[in-house]
Amino acid sequence: MKQKNSTIVLTSQIGRANVDETMKELETHGSFELPVETYTDNCEIFRSLYNHWHREMEIICIDQGKGLARLNRETIRLKKGDLLIVNSGVIHGIKSDSRNILYYRSVVFDLNFLSGSAGDICQEMVISLLMENKAEFTHLITDTAEHYEQLYHLFCEIHQCHNEKKPYYYIHLKALFYEFFYEMFTGNYIITTDTEQNRNLLSVKKVLEYISIHYREPLSVKELSGISNYSEFYFMKLFKQYIGKTAAAYLNDYRLEKAKSLLLHTDNSVTDIATEAGFNNTSYFIKKFQEANQISPHKFRKKMS
Repeated sequence: MKQKNSTIVLTSQIGRANVDETMKELETHGSFELPVETYTDNCEIFRSLYNHWHREMEIICIDQGKGLARLNRETIRLKKGDLLIVNSGVIHGIKSDSRNILYYRSVVFDLNFLSGSAGDICQEMVISLLMENKAEFTHLITDTAEHYEQLYHLFCEIHQCHNEKKPYYYIHLKALFYEFFYEMFTGNYIITTDTEQNRNLLSVKKVLEYISIHYREPLSVKELSGISNYSEFYFMKLFKQYIGKTAAAYLNDYRLEKAKSLLLHTDNSVTDIATEAGFNNTSYFIKKFQEANQISPHKFRKKMS
């Protein structure tokens, strides 16, 4: 979903998230020795960064624009200056306001970068809680929140430190992360999770995986609820809680994002693309594409080529 500079990078995946069949992001962030990466990105072409997840944590700073973020069951309105905390394994996506395009910086990092040996107090009291999903950070820190100035300053320092890569920067980088965590804990920006919440999240991920494999086929809510191992009624409620829309709406949007990528990266006809994306009626596909993007598939391809 990201890029390492201000030039837009397009992939053949939905949105800009390069994901596997479970909607887990495939991109490697950083290296084995230093599993940290920084990005500068925007939502100019793909207004929505589609629902996906990764085991790394992510801190996002909104530099310009407005939009919405969806993190598990929570919908968050974004504006300039906001800090968005994406915990490990959280299903998340961002949607930009069409008139106020989102521009943002982000830091993605593996908690193993901060982990210590067994018995280490920082490991036992902080890192292990986050790695084992027993606790998670509050998702949104606004400019009116306590400790905001310190957290915003630390985010900027982390981003700059990683980008500049001065001699021995990795020592400073680790220290900055620990300072950021210290401010989060002392500001009480951490909550405990429960077993039921984690089980529900895994069930939703399982359905997302099934959709990503079978989206070209006719799919019903009854079929998807069977995958979740919940009743149809409870599944529909659960899915909307985590994704922010019904399963039918998500499936339709997923197919449209697949079609958008095919329009950009293939020379296939609109009819063929409609079929490949899971629409059995070209006219219906064109209508839904127009509604979602305020532009026809033909004009979208021409504009973006």
